[in-house]
Amino acid sequence: MMLLRTLVLERNGQDAPVNGALLCGFAVGQTASNFLVYSLDEEVEPGSSRVYIAALRKKLDRYFLGGVESREDLQVALHVFKQILTLAASGTKPGGITETQVPYHFVDLKGCKLPPARPEDHHSVIIKKALVMKVITLGLSAPTLPAIESASVIVPSIRFSSQMTSVPKGASPSEPPRTPVHEHRVEEPRQPVEAPVSMAQAVPAIQSDPDVPVPPKLPASGDSGTLFEVDSTLTNLARVAQELTQQKLAAIERESALEQWQARLQQEQGQLDEKVRELEQRTTQLQEQSLAVSQRTEALKVMMSQVSGARQGLRGLLLELDQALDG
Repeated sequence: MMLLRTLVLERNGQDAPVNGALLCGFAVGQTASNFLVYSLDEEVEPGSSRVYIAALRKKLDRYFLGGVESREDLQVALHVFKQILTLAASGTKPGGITETQVPYHFVDLKGCKLPPARPEDHHSVIIKKALVMKVITLGLSAPTLPAIESASVIVPSIRFSSQMTSVPKGASPSEPPRTPVHEHRVEEPRQPVEAPVSMAQAVPAIQSDPDVPVPPKLPASGDSGTLFEVDSTLTNLARVAQELTQQKLAAIERESALEQWQARLQQEQGQLDEKVRELEQRTTQLQEQSLAVSQRTEALKVMMSQVSGARQGLRGLLLELDQALDG
């Protein structure tokens, strides 16, 4: 059974977070950036599924997820993702990079903690549903390297709460505003059968969705940035407090179990000590009985010696009596 790596996602209009399946993470040295691809198991049409591409930033062993704001970075990410789809569809192992391909490597995300993110901030891509598991399998079996460290200061991108945001004109107060998503469509790569196909033809084609606008860039400063930092700090503190509470409860349970084991061991030790005392008493009684038997044996030996001497004296008397009678 394959264990899928998941990440927590917060969607507009939903109070409870949802889990997304991690397809793969890859790093591109050309732009010194990392990207992460995940799925929410959304079937937009029969046989097709929507997946999301997010920017993955690493700073001091911490990971941050956000939107790909640079159009150049997005084009590079889509180009590399097409290479991954082609490789996954062919079922071959990762090999050398040709001149028409962008060098990349899969990122090792085992054991790392990914923060919550919003799909509305990320770019969506429509691919064949059959390619989802193939990409996951490829990401699990391919060689991995660490993510590229970010040299700039990273501000966590956290969703505003409903009490901190102002409702735009014409929008319902109970319905949070949606961030438009830039969506693409990726056709399933086809393998050449009769005639060899060049790498440019083997790469899946991407079609832009004209009905979906490009997401606007988030403000980098001002009150919203301060609210971002406050919300992020409170969220991290709440998560840390919850983890510490769980660890404390687990420690209390382990301590209680240890005390129970110690009580049982002391009870068993007391039973063993009682049995040892009984055994010592029994041994003493046996030794005393053995000593009494030895003393009785010695007395019997003395009595037997005395009886033997008396018997010999009696024989002598009888002999003298016989002689006297004969005389």
